[in-house]
Amino acid sequence: MALSGKTKLRIALGVFVVLIGFVGVEALRVWWFRGYSRGTRTGVIRKISYKGPPYCKYMMGEMALQGTIPGQPVEIWEFSVDDEKTSNPLVQQLHAAERSAERVTLQYRQDLHSLFRCTPSEYFVTGVEK
Repeated sequence: MALSGKTKLRIALGVFVVLIGFVGVEALRVWWFRGYSRGTRTGVIRKISYKGPPYCKYMMGEMALQGTIPGQPVEIWEFSVDDEKTSNPLVQQLHAAERSAERVTLQYRQDLHSLFRCTPSEYFVTGVEK
């Protein structure tokens, strides 16, 4: 049973519409949930590493957040940055804060529900305060 030209065109058009609809919904989700939350976190940066497969490298940082009550366990907060190049001034500030092992305050942005992100963290550092 051979398909006619009109049937093939309708199938191709249907696949195209579904694909465009999916891309549109995902683009809307990224726009809607980008910057869902903004804030600051204070602690000591204890680790910065570059991870991921060759096609999707990202920078991951860990900050130890100390509690205000003595004996309270240390909470580890993971974050990333938008541009992980070593020439980025923000990345240089993060490396300097890690080397000094002093308390710093990081400004961050939280992006929710992104399907196409290399980093598993939804927190992205946008600034460093000493």
